[in-house]
Amino acid sequence: MLRLAVGTVQKVLEKQTGIQILEVRTESVAGYKVERVLSFLQEDYNSGDLLLMNTTAVHLELGTGGYHFVVGKVSQPEETDVLPNEWGHVMKMRYSPWQLAVDSVEEQASPYHPLFVQEDLSLEGTPVLISELHSLLPVAVLALHKENPNARIVYVMPDGASLPIALSQHVHQLKAVGSLAATVTTGHAWGGDRESLTIHSGLLAARHVEHADIIICMLGPGVAGTGTSYGFSGIQLAEVIHAVSTLGGTPFFIPRISFGDTRTRHYGVSHHTISILNRFALCPVLVTIPIFGDERDELLSRQMKTIEVAGKHILVKGKVPDLSELASLEKRYGLSFSTMGRNWQEDPAPFQTACMAADFVGKSVGYIIQSVNDAPHSPASLSTLEELGLYLTRNEVKP
Repeated sequence: MLRLAVGTVQKVLEKQTGIQILEVRTESVAGYKVERVLSFLQEDYNSGDLLLMNTTAVHLELGTGGYHFVVGKVSQPEETDVLPNEWGHVMKMRYSPWQLAVDSVEEQASPYHPLFVQEDLSLEGTPVLISELHSLLPVAVLALHKENPNARIVYVMPDGASLPIALSQHVHQLKAVGSLAATVTTGHAWGGDRESLTIHSGLLAARHVEHADIIICMLGPGVAGTGTSYGFSGIQLAEVIHAVSTLGGTPFFIPRISFGDTRTRHYGVSHHTISILNRFALCPVLVTIPIFGDERDELLSRQMKTIEVAGKHILVKGKVPDLSELASLEKRYGLSFSTMGRNWQEDPAPFQTACMAADFVGKSVGYIIQSVNDAPHSPASLSTLEELGLYLTRNEVKP
């Protein structure tokens, strides 16, 4: 299904970097509607402009916030570049009607090309916090920035969910409050401060172009699932773990945990997390497991038992922060925390888990800098992560 419609611009409701929200009138045999429409194009809109729009997601009642998307103006007098770039010829969304050329950091015309021809380029131990749900991005970034105010935190967005990063209100807000230094969009995702062709060069760009002290890699908004262990957006995180590990980074993984989701497969530890770690992640990762101090701990222990017994990954447990910490972070942020339609008061576990994981990452930076001096290009090994896990446990790291 690909549904298209023509509408007339009434006015521009909001304009931010990379995105505009328009009020558009559409007409049909049933009458007319005035609807909200998103545009990622760098062009001006005036009342009366006719737009061609993609209305598919709203028709299917998907989680786009009730927005249609602008394809372009119906009457364009001449050929126009609505997403200008400088040097790039690498195409994203290739061979679709919306393909666009971006300034990829790796390509030959890029000023950073000499950096990426180095065969031994690595992440130099840089900690990378990996998670499935975009809704946890603000909690993770704010918690990291609070305890590490001088650290450069860079967000790398893969292409497993939203492609235009401008769709993320969290990215806009985190930059506005000064907690997020830069963004990198990888694969077919686009619109970051830096563009890259692969997740590997995207991570390296975060470290060497944007000089990240800490990298956060989460999917964009709008993940998809099918109720199976094979067809869900988060499965891409296995590739992220592999990339971080083989490039010599230090991978941390936030498990998807909820006690507010009524679906059995997502209650406690989500089956998405179990599938990624048990079957698809072939490189070790440090998994942060929350301690709630009640009956929930026993459920999490049972659910994670197969992973613990297999010995493929390092599980590090830590006490979750009080709810007052979430309230404090949300107040500082200026927008509300919510995930899967539930705010943090209804379902605090996902946010407590992310906050605890961020604290582990922040407390690891100094240790990692010391430990990688002798082997900055070595892949992250199980023994290396085990030593880091022991360090965190021995020093009783708590949020």
